[in-house]
Amino acid sequence: MKSQPAKKASRPMVYGKADDQCVWSRAGVIKSMKCINAFDCLGCSLDRKVQSGFESKAAPRGAETLRTPRMRMLGSQLKCRHMLSGRVGYKLCAHNYNCVKCPYDQMIDDAGIMPGYKPPVCEQVSGFAVPEDHYFHYGHTWARVEYGGRVRVGLDDFALRLLGPQDEIELPGLGSKTGQGEHMAVLKRESNEAETMSPVDGHVVAVNHKLKRNAPTANASPYYEGWFMVVQPANLRNNLKNLFFGTESLAWVDDEATRLNTLLSEETGYSMAATGGEAIGDIYGSVQGVNWDRLVDAFLK
Repeated sequence: MKSQPAKKASRPMVYGKADDQCVWSRAGVIKSMKCINAFDCLGCSLDRKVQSGFESKAAPRGAETLRTPRMRMLGSQLKCRHMLSGRVGYKLCAHNYNCVKCPYDQMIDDAGIMPGYKPPVCEQVSGFAVPEDHYFHYGHTWARVEYGGRVRVGLDDFALRLLGPQDEIELPGLGSKTGQGEHMAVLKRESNEAETMSPVDGHVVAVNHKLKRNAPTANASPYYEGWFMVVQPANLRNNLKNLFFGTESLAWVDDEATRLNTLLSEETGYSMAATGGEAIGDIYGSVQGVNWDRLVDAFLK
């Protein structure tokens, strides 16, 4: 029986952000508090609430209400929200804080899609690599929340070692809608196929074309060059409540390794390496008698 996630994250963990203060805090508009929406200001309920409060207080001022809240509050400073968040060192706003129409804002978002980050630091759990700063779905897909609220998604080291290098990985098209626990990508090896499940709701805004040219890249670098897609999430904080995170992820992978060892031992007589050793890179292809569909049903569904 599959274990279901229990830990609930109070806010999205943004990978690699040293300063997580809300931009309104850094601007001196509200008291000090941490960002609760992965710096996706345009989709943040707190951002809308703060701006709404400014509008109501400014109502008696007549023509002043025609100016945007950010323009009224920050007009004397003109600091870009990406400067306030720490994303860039210095940038002044040139569009009266109308971020939706700002080409610089779009450029920052587009740059965030590209994999310019460093490989994550991973823990080794029962022979499998697990980065503590990633969220995990019980179907062995991972989600990494990035600046601006977008989510990079892939398949974890456990699943990739389980099924081995693939002949092809079929990824969804740009703009495709994805739902948590629903179909995401298809792994293809010889005559076998395995569907993977998306860890979050949203729309696909980027896919990893490197996997289309060389599918085994995912096995060689599951959390870095082998990412599958980037999603603009539709229900991020609620989705994260259903995923494993941090030390819970480590315990879960350890449990999965125990289940796998039991399955292999009962069906093939094979025993995994003792704790501390690295798991073999192609369990399906190396263990005689193991059934593809049995592995997929047990761990990816």
